[in-house]
Amino acid sequence: MAVVEPSVLQATFAACRYHTTLRLRLEVLAAGQVRVHQHWADDLDQAMGLVHGGVYAALLDTSSYYAALSGCEADEALPLTQEYKINLLASARQQDLTAESRVLKLGRRVIVVETHIATASTAQGGGVQLAVGLTSLVRG
Repeated sequence: MAVVEPSVLQATFAACRYHTTLRLRLEVLAAGQVRVHQHWADDLDQAMGLVHGGVYAALLDTSSYYAALSGCEADEALPLTQEYKINLLASARQQDLTAESRVLKLGRRVIVVETHIATASTAQGGGVQLAVGLTSLVRG
């Protein structure tokens, strides 16, 4: 039973043009744990100049998915997001964001992933925790 290789994760990530639109970059930390970096740009802001809530949702969904996929076997069907819950704790203005996701349960049918989203500087010991989320994915 071999898990999906990081090079395969990176290739599938790069093949998704939506990730380019959102300026996302994948960092595989371990099986079941990833970090997704989002580079800020003003076209991702809402009318008040803050990062749009949809960016947080997409970051949560993307990071959760790749954490789940990184813990799956290479020959099994891809997991699909069943639902996610996000709590927005603070807003960001003109800042890069980082989502870190970790698999809490890798079940036979359902995978549960926890994600924390913060300003990018939080990953280096400073910054602001922006959101926390929980995602359920169904194995295909």
